[in-house]
Amino acid sequence: MDGNRRYAKLRGHKAVWGHWKGATTWLDVIEWWSYFNTNQHHQVNYTTFWALSKENLQRHPEELAGLFAVLTLTFRSIAFTASIHRSGVRVRFIGTNKGLPQHVIDAINLLEKKTESYSHAIMLVAVGYGGRDEVLSAVKDVIDSGEELNKENVSRRTFCSKIAVPPVDLVIRTSESRENRTSGFRLWDTQSTELHFIRDKLWPELNARDYMHAIESFASRERRGGK
Repeated sequence: MDGNRRYAKLRGHKAVWGHWKGATTWLDVIEWWSYFNTNQHHQVNYTTFWALSKENLQRHPEELAGLFAVLTLTFRSIAFTASIHRSGVRVRFIGTNKGLPQHVIDAINLLEKKTESYSHAIMLVAVGYGGRDEVLSAVKDVIDSGEELNKENVSRRTFCSKIAVPPVDLVIRTSESRENRTSGFRLWDTQSTELHFIRDKLWPELNARDYMHAIESFASRERRGGK
């Protein structure tokens, strides 16, 4: 979910206004995801939203205060969103809560608690997340366990492996420029991932047509898994 600050700046607003707009788009995407799963033969059973990177925590305190307020209210809103419960979506968080105020942590706990009995689909929310940190944490776990340091043992200790979530099939990213990067998102689990960049749009500008096109584009690709 990239570009909220730039979206606000281009329109003469403070960053927090852009974060609110980005949160609205997030709630819209949840509805589009639910609609797709209800009306299509093939379903998207796992989806991840990168809400806050570890690097984001280094931003100016004033912006962080506004961003934390947006996250808290959005998490609480999702906890009571009808489509989440109707579709049986379990929400899990990956990353770290270090540096987060208690009201954000409480909202995270509420959202996980409200959906913990569901298993039809999984929505991951990355907060305080960094791809390199995830890999380093997995490697440290292997070393601490005394097991051999190899790719199989590291793979079993990524955030997502610990909660039985498979590697990533598709990454969707908005971009107002020609940038083709994923910024370390799910670094270990994206070796064979398909990438879909939505050009000349920032996250708050994403619409249902963009989302559906990304899914349809992925479905039409021939995946070889490196073979």
